[in-house]
Amino acid sequence: MLEGLVGLLLQAEISKAQIEVQDSVDSYYVAKADSATGHVIEVTYDVNSRGEITGDLEEFRNVVAETLSDSRGWVRANVKFTEVENGGRLHMVLAAPAEVAAASSGCSDKLSCTVKPYVAINDNRWMGATDTYNNAGETLLNYRRMVLNHETGHWLGHDHLTSCSDYNNLAPIMMQQSIDLRGCSANPWPLNDELWTRGV
Repeated sequence: MLEGLVGLLLQAEISKAQIEVQDSVDSYYVAKADSATGHVIEVTYDVNSRGEITGDLEEFRNVVAETLSDSRGWVRANVKFTEVENGGRLHMVLAAPAEVAAASSGCSDKLSCTVKPYVAINDNRWMGATDTYNNAGETLLNYRRMVLNHETGHWLGHDHLTSCSDYNNLAPIMMQQSIDLRGCSANPWPLNDELWTRGV
């Protein structure tokens, strides 16, 4: 059974610190997609819920599986995700807003959040997206794909990006599209220059 996200805060902060230290001393620590080498990063994940949710957990599980295996997604960064019943390296959690906020001082009850090894998808956002995304005329499915890829991007070592300077004006997946598209077009998939991992 999944333990409370709050109890994992210390472990998550330690993991984050280890990543930052290693990144500062190891120039090779950033792995870019290289189809020539064929090197694949294998990541196991499990799916669970936390708190009282209104979303359907099986639907969540299915969209997670489809998104993580989609050829437009992080697969292009040579990452292969495999679902396991429990004990995955990555924990995909559909969480009540209060549970998301309790995960870390950097999280809120308004959005989703990643506190490694957890990706906590806010149940309210899962069910209704955000005004920004809805006003852009996007589907709920594309919002779900976007938020899953965005938060998984954090798990893979990415920070936020703030602009869409080129690439046909598509928003980078690591832009906070839930909050503001900044004149970019909504986009649920990582762009070519986002296809790298750190600390995985």
